Amino acid sequence: MRIGQNPLRDSKVTPPSPVQFCVVTHLPNTESYHEYRLDVIKLCLMSMRKHCGIDGFEVMVFDNGSCDALIEWLINKYKPNTLILSKNIGKTAARTSAIRMVNPKSVVCYSDDDIYYGRDWFIPQLSLLQSFPNTMLVTGYAIRQMFRWGTENTLKWCRENARVESGKFIPEAWCDDYAISIGRSPERNREMTVNDNDYRVTYNGVVAYATGHHCQFIGYASRLIGIAGYDGDAMGDEAKFDIAADQHGLRLATTERLTRHIGNQIDESVYNQAKEEGMFGESES
Repeated sequence: MRIGQNPLRDSKVTPPSPVQFCVVTHLPNTESYHEYRLDVIKLCLMSMRKHCGIDGFEVMVFDNGSCDALIEWLINKYKPNTLILSKNIGKTAARTSAIRMVNPKSVVCYSDDDIYYGRDWFIPQLSLLQSFPNTMLVTGYAIRQMFRWGTENTLKWCRENARVESGKFIPEAWCDDYAISIGRSPERNREMTVNDNDYRVTYNGVVAYATGHHCQFIGYASRLIGIAGYDGDAMGDEAKFDIAADQHGLRLATTERLTRHIGNQIDESVYNQAKEEGMFGESES
């Protein structure tokens, strides 16, 4: 026999925000390859929050077994609305778990922990998401290599319903920046992509690139849940996610570079943009 009834029986909770940002973090240590990644993660999370340009959003951080330095900063300084502390279950599984925790009625923005968010990055992505029918996800930066897979259905729909142009439209400076962020020289990257083309589409006057990226995107949680999956790898095969997204809808990217990949350290280009946009000297650092 229990004593009385739970006093919370008739209590209400605050409903979740219609916009939720989800970031998967992982910092096993602060040595060698990871020596500067704490600063990268801080810049990612702070720029996402500061530069979104909207009110009423919530931030979820799913941490994959990080060291104390990051955990302490998250708890004591950054203070996300929701913080999940997990052992390292792998990036793919963590992303799936995080998205499945989001209200299905919400717009969710997912990113890895090494993305820089420029000023007012959210609204243009949301506008693009709402402008094309049956869109699975929208990314804030286009990458030439990402036209190689996960575009079959997107391009088929666009060729039947929109105007499609093929050529070299993405600025070479963007391609160079991305190459540097993944540890590849711009010269080698140009050699590897010399035969690749960009696909630019126009639908009802709205222009986009016919590709997206698994590192950063926004979409409707109810749809993204359907393509999320698990695997046993630390990093996971991201091509599977891209292909699944394309099979169920459109993968698009903005023609403006709203976000960008940082990598494992903040290079001069990212630093200068972040400094110009007032990111350094923040109290959360």
